[in-house]
Amino acid sequence: MIKILLARHGEAAKGPSISDPTLTTLGHRQASLLAQSLPRDTYLELVSSPKLRAQQTAQPLAEKWGQIITIESRVSEIPTPKGISLQQRLPWLRSLLTQNWDPNNRQQKKWRNEIISYLLSIHEDTIVFCHFMVINSVIAHILEDSKIQQFRPDYTSITELRLTKGNLNLVQLGRERISKIS
Repeated sequence: MIKILLARHGEAAKGPSISDPTLTTLGHRQASLLAQSLPRDTYLELVSSPKLRAQQTAQPLAEKWGQIITIESRVSEIPTPKGISLQQRLPWLRSLLTQNWDPNNRQQKKWRNEIISYLLSIHEDTIVFCHFMVINSVIAHILEDSKIQQFRPDYTSITELRLTKGNLNLVQLGRERISKIS
């Protein structure tokens, strides 16, 4: 049985022209608090999305534990479809939250399958610093639910999974975000 923790990144800068935002001052504080909250009595591999906000969220824990962060592209944010500009990305993402996963959308299907494939390949207890949509995609997969938004993971919340005999199981959802803006 392997423990997998999915940690959502801290609060990131927002803006229609920022393609890979960094953490805000609050986001850095959230990342530090997350690192302080995790004891060093067990060993977890540290894995992060290649996005800066996820890497910066993982950094305080890496420093505390004296470990390196492995960058894993398969847990990056959902790709924007062709024809959607950077300025249109946030409205597009928000529109997805009330929809179901489209089994005919090859880009979404490939992205989701790569996330699950990666998680199923983990061989030791791991914390994965990733994104709102990644976490929701994994929960939808585990619950076999076609809804895109399964819950609203708060910044730096941790969703706990177990990988047992090739199956992912949900142990506990992370803390939910109360506001309506992701």
